[in-house]
Amino acid sequence: MENLIVDLKEKLILRKELEIKKIQASDKAKDDKIILIATGRIFEIDNMIRVLDNLLNYYNLTKKIVQ
Repeated sequence: MENLIVDLKEKLILRKELEIKKIQASDKAKDDKIILIATGRIFEIDNMIRVLDNLLNYYNLTKKIVQ
């Protein structure tokens, strides 16, 4: 389970980098809606990464207790 969470976290980090590149490549004046959508996606990806970090921390703490 731990490996699956780490893999998902890595994929989300890559997705975040793609969204950041999309913002940097867009025309600020013309693509304001695309930028707004991409920043919303980045915000949500950051939240998911933080939740996965918390899940991994909890899993590691409970793993220590069980052993």
